[in-house]
Amino acid sequence: MDTAPVLELTRGEILERIERGARRRLGMSARELLCAYRHGRLDDPGAVADLLVLADLLAPDDPVLSDA
Repeated sequence: MDTAPVLELTRGEILERIERGARRRLGMSARELLCAYRHGRLDDPGAVADLLVLADLLAPDDPVLSDA
């Protein structure tokens, strides 16, 4: 039985991907993106759904989520 490859990311790699995507697509930091999403101020969350899913991989008490 074939299994799909597994991609493992460190916290730093996850944050770097979110940061890069948020800056490129929305001109904001990862922290700003997550805060806007959590407070319902993100105009089109679907446009950054991949970044939001990555954020769900972080621990609930991760510092980047503290202001979100």
